[in-house]
Amino acid sequence: MSRHPVDLLSFVTGLPVLGVGLLLLSGGLSGLAMESVGPAVAIGLGVLILVAARPQSEPKDEPAPID
Repeated sequence: MSRHPVDLLSFVTGLPVLGVGLLLLSGGLSGLAMESVGPAVAIGLGVLILVAARPQSEPKDEPAPID
């Protein structure tokens, strides 16, 4: 079994998600109200997931021929 290559984009985008998760688990910072920051972060992550999940290419108009 061989190792797969490192996906740096996923790693770099995962670090802020990890940081936000740890921040929310720890109760937040003294200057931030988690009652408003938590839902805003959740909504932002949801929007990012929707943008990342959309198709990358346009579907072709004609179907592929059957051989």
